[in-house]
Amino acid sequence: MKANKKREPGRPRLAKSEGKKKIVPVRFDASDLQFVISAAKASNEVLSEWIRNIVRSAAERQLFQRTLHEAMERVLREKPNCTATAVELSEAIRQQALYARKDGASPKPQQISARARRYPELFATEGGLIRLANASPASPAGEYSRLDFHPIDILGEPLSRTILRERR
Repeated sequence: MKANKKREPGRPRLAKSEGKKKIVPVRFDASDLQFVISAAKASNEVLSEWIRNIVRSAAERQLFQRTLHEAMERVLREKPNCTATAVELSEAIRQQALYARKDGASPKPQQISARARRYPELFATEGGLIRLANASPASPAGEYSRLDFHPIDILGEPLSRTILRERR
């Protein structure tokens, strides 16, 4: 006879290898918490997912002066039709030393494909190609490539952070 075990409410537990590894407690005052919740809702993300994405992006910027998706965007702007394969992007990022993983290695094509899928507002993936989602045929990248002009990165605090700090 089969025992009828009552199912507990909620999502079934994930295997240990599939779950997040560490919980980091963070304290917010009431106004900051409301601000963070509003930003997560505006991004259509769950609060914890939004916090993870923001913290990861900030860590990448601090360690590498840019995030992987910023490096991908930079390379794609130089390509015809703002389109390339993950392998081409990986190689260009390696050659230009635009980004390195935590272990110091260049990003793998699989990592680039995953990042492109993670940011559909920035990238469109179709048939093995990755392209800028907002790229138009008359992209400024084409104009700049004919000139002796190369954008430079300016280090420092992002303008949005400065504005938020000054409002307090």
